[in-house]
Amino acid sequence: MARVQRWRDPSRSSPSRRAAAAPPVAQPFLKWVGGKAQLLVQFTRFFPEQVDRYIEPFIGGGAVFFHLKRRFPHLRAVLRDNNDELINTYRVVRDAPEALMQRLDEHLTRYHEDCRGYYYRVRKMELTAADGVERAARMIFLNKTCFNGLWRVNLRGRFNAPIGTQPRQSLYD
Repeated sequence: MARVQRWRDPSRSSPSRRAAAAPPVAQPFLKWVGGKAQLLVQFTRFFPEQVDRYIEPFIGGGAVFFHLKRRFPHLRAVLRDNNDELINTYRVVRDAPEALMQRLDEHLTRYHEDCRGYYYRVRKMELTAADGVERAARMIFLNKTCFNGLWRVNLRGRFNAPIGTQPRQSLYD
């Protein structure tokens, strides 16, 4: 989904190159219930020595996918989930990151003006399928500002997690 640059081990480069920052590597950008990020150290020994294809039926936050993509840059992956908002968000991150970041910056500015009021106005928004970037920005904004990054919906499919307590300085890295 997200564009991943080839990672180079800094310990194998010259001392002058070690001081330079490592190239950016795609990593999970959403917190997700049932996420595997903290378990990857234990999982690593069970992964094969080489992976060229990966099929993920429930991508969620994507910790396993991003971990494998970092280790195996040429990995071809099929990523799925039943959550249409989540899949839309991954597509927008892949296809329109600049537009998404601009919209997230707007959300953050307005959020700092009136945290609680703005959060609940965004939570109440109903967007059409055509508003891909706006839907993705809404999902990331809510995920980063809600209680514990919990993506929870009611029986009508409406997001209903309460606002979190941590003020956000950024919605993306």
